[in-house]
Amino acid sequence: MRWLALVWLAWALLCLGHNAWLWTRSGTLLDTDVLAMLPRDERDPLAASATRLMASAAERRVIVLVGGSDWPAAWRAGDAFAASLAGQTVATLRYRVDDQAQRTWLDFYAPHRAALLSASSREQLTQQGAPQLADQALAWLYQPVAGPRVGRWADDPLNLLGQWLAERSQLSRVRVLDGRLALQDGTQSYAVLMLELQASAFDIAGPQALQPLLANGRAAALQTSPKAQVIQGGVPLFAAAAAAQAQHEVHTIGIGSLVGIVLLTLLVFRSLRPRLLVTLSMAVGLLTAITVCALVFQRLHLITLVFGASLLGVAENYGSNYFSARLGLAPEQRWQMLREQAPVMGLAMLTTVIGYALLALTPFPGLQQIAVFSAVGLLAAFITVLLWFPLLDGGQMQPTRFAQWLGGWRARWPQWGRQPFTALGVAAVVIVTAAGAWRFQANDDIRQLQNAPAALVQDQRELGRLMDLPGVAQFFVVQGQDEQQLLAREEALTNRLRALQGAGQLRGWQAVSDWVPSAARQAQDLALLHQRFDGEAGLTALLAQRLEQPVDSPLPAQAPPALTLQAWLASPVSEPLRHQFLGHLGDGPASAVLLRGSESAEARTRLAALATELPGVRWVDKVADVSSLLGRYRVRMSGVILLAYTLVWAALAWRFGRAAWRALLPTALASVLTVALLALAGQPLQLFHVLPLLILLGLGVDYGIFLLERPAPEATRPFLSVTLAAACTLLSFGLLALSGTPALRAFGLTLLIGVTLAWALTPVFLPRSPSSSN
Repeated sequence: MRWLALVWLAWALLCLGHNAWLWTRSGTLLDTDVLAMLPRDERDPLAASATRLMASAAERRVIVLVGGSDWPAAWRAGDAFAASLAGQTVATLRYRVDDQAQRTWLDFYAPHRAALLSASSREQLTQQGAPQLADQALAWLYQPVAGPRVGRWADDPLNLLGQWLAERSQLSRVRVLDGRLALQDGTQSYAVLMLELQASAFDIAGPQALQPLLANGRAAALQTSPKAQVIQGGVPLFAAAAAAQAQHEVHTIGIGSLVGIVLLTLLVFRSLRPRLLVTLSMAVGLLTAITVCALVFQRLHLITLVFGASLLGVAENYGSNYFSARLGLAPEQRWQMLREQAPVMGLAMLTTVIGYALLALTPFPGLQQIAVFSAVGLLAAFITVLLWFPLLDGGQMQPTRFAQWLGGWRARWPQWGRQPFTALGVAAVVIVTAAGAWRFQANDDIRQLQNAPAALVQDQRELGRLMDLPGVAQFFVVQGQDEQQLLAREEALTNRLRALQGAGQLRGWQAVSDWVPSAARQAQDLALLHQRFDGEAGLTALLAQRLEQPVDSPLPAQAPPALTLQAWLASPVSEPLRHQFLGHLGDGPASAVLLRGSESAEARTRLAALATELPGVRWVDKVADVSSLLGRYRVRMSGVILLAYTLVWAALAWRFGRAAWRALLPTALASVLTVALLALAGQPLQLFHVLPLLILLGLGVDYGIFLLERPAPEATRPFLSVTLAAACTLLSFGLLALSGTPALRAFGLTLLIGVTLAWALTPVFLPRSPSSSN
């Protein structure tokens, strides 16, 4: 045993060193991409890449609107907010826009004026006659302030470039006023400040450092204008809120559970040695699981780490059983005790590992990784108990009065088969199950898992409304073999979207091709202008006749070079939409077309249908995709749990024969009643209610094994063991029911109800005496 313990120590130290290297090396071990959990044949690599790129573009951006009753009040408060950010290095600020920046925009597009036509200008040139067009050109000549103009009248009599720019300006509500970004909403004016974090929003230090800066900015704005309205939004704010909530829960729930477990251990054993050794076994299990998963899968998914680490709480049962059986024995008797308990703990470990190992048979890489992590971790914790506990536990452990009192409950527990308890119990189970089935519903909508502060959500919604921001949860991905095909396919898509806009099912869109038309579209527009301006009946001749003086053709003698996507991307003018060009994905370049006002289910159905009708176009609905993913996991996990029950029953039958049902039925009833009670409480079933049921199977069956091994009512140690294990599990994971995070709350609530029921029901089904075990 000592040699084996030394070998296991060497393995534990090796795993510790490997973990230290994994977590400190360059690069990241953790994978946070939810789509990586999907089977390869169920993933859309293009959509996944597009989603990741769109998310990375938004994750650093914070927008602040500083409002006032008029523009002077708004810009004074906005200037004060901006001044408070001077000198900080957390984020870059974009607020002021000088004349040079505006000239850059005009100078970039001016050389291509002959090939840039707005939709309304194209329709006007196509449908109106030369006299009407001449009237319009002369109106621009005599009323030059009627709209924005770039250059001389003679260079653009119809102000086509001005109309093109005016149409583009309608794509955003943000304007440049007095050298500042501004927004008008009715009688309310807003200064617009855009902040870009230097680090990712999910590098929590950045968002947390930004919070006091934003608070100082708000205070400065209110000091300048007490009635100023400050609205803030952006992914970093949500990330900071989530981090603050996590820290709060660690300090409250985490510390509370730790204090409770330590006090319980002291009451039962009058020593901290059992708690320290149990924690040691779980730590070795965790280190081993991480090492093996890193070697097998190269990367460890964050969901695997969170879920798998919680599963190692099942290892609590092995340590609790060891020390409960150790109470009252002389130190030299611990070896004999371990020889007697090892088969029982081994069966408990085997039945638990069976359930988790079944996950490896599913086609989901995420579940396969969880299976390996959990099975390896539990096995390592079990080996640690067998090899190290007898060597590290050499002191006296006298039974305490509290331990005797707690273990003595077993003799007073109600039992199955005694009337009227049996009849009442059956009636209660039937009524609760039937009522739960009547109220049962499943809902996998990912939006149920949102837990941001209400004020932050309200600010984000108001920000989106005021700025008319396009959505990023549903969008189109367009791909072409080259950039020109990409732009042409975008134009085909936006033509179809224009029809939906006319039908009132869409408010608008945001596309790269709105700013960089395809070469074919530019050539067509230039040809249309030549058709209308050139010749004896052309617009140039008619204007000369009307003005009674020569008029030069505004069109260049040679076709100007086409505006290219690469030139646009290299220019500052592309900054607002640059993130929508996704680069080279798959077989060619790709872009994202964002939408405004597509909230209705009918509109989303029509939009999704467009993707099937147009080549190179994909519809991406991340809310529906992730919700569908959660639904598939929920259904398949339910099937895995049913199969796990079958295999666990076979393992129990090998040990206990016809009495195996006594160890398994309580947990099965606890699972059914837990789902029924959740339904009665109005909780729609989701993945994070189903996953804990697999943990419950491992925990509850362990209770049945330990009690059925010594079913006599006067045997206090087995009941003390399962009671201690259940209490520690409830303190560790049941308290998650108090979490503000919906997924953790669902996880904790399920375990809180399920573990309590499994612990309470297991003694009920024990035989009245060791001989009546069938």
